[in-house]
Amino acid sequence: MKAFRIACLLLGLLPGLPLPGLAAEAAGVSWLTLITQHVEGQTGRVPYRVVVDVPADEAMPPACLQRPSIAATNRQHWLGLMSLTLACERPAWRGTLTVRVRGMAQVVRSARPLNAGVRLGEDDVRLVEADLAAEPTGAATELSQVLGRETSRPLRENATVALNALRALTVIKTGDRLTVRVRGKAFEISADGVAQQAGAVGENIRIKLGDGRSLNAVVVRVGLVDIAL
Repeated sequence: MKAFRIACLLLGLLPGLPLPGLAAEAAGVSWLTLITQHVEGQTGRVPYRVVVDVPADEAMPPACLQRPSIAATNRQHWLGLMSLTLACERPAWRGTLTVRVRGMAQVVRSARPLNAGVRLGEDDVRLVEADLAAEPTGAATELSQVLGRETSRPLRENATVALNALRALTVIKTGDRLTVRVRGKAFEISADGVAQQAGAVGENIRIKLGDGRSLNAVVVRVGLVDIAL
């Protein structure tokens, strides 16, 4: 285990101070708690739970009796391995520490091996808490994002379901007769229309009303589209 890297020790009034390996908790200050609070403050409101741990080859910093401080320079992403600069006013020291930041959140995993072309149902997927830093880009985090969609490639059991591995099923075809639901702040009316484009749930398509006007509408389900005013 490598010693905590002390860049400077300013107070010569404390000879023999045991620096490396002295856990911060010994003085009532938990560095892991302080670092976690620092990361949470930097990330703001995020859809995951922040967990900070120290890799096995890093030693915990020495105790800090007064005004501990934490800084990370040029940091854009707060997940994964990161280097922090830690400092203390009493005893006076400054050093660096590498920590691992995990963002724990629920992700959608396959409940069984799935072939390409499977329309996902509730028995096919499940929610599992995982570290987002280790998950693929675009991992689905809610069942509603995947149910009813079709796999575009095979998935092994317990594989993370990424949104780019799914395709939406077309529920409206060009020429289909539609119910057009027009929704305002305090009203809702319905009209007849015809689809001018095919579309899947949640997609925008062009539709034609009975009076000949063409408008954009959002596909809700088979035979139903919404226009929000």
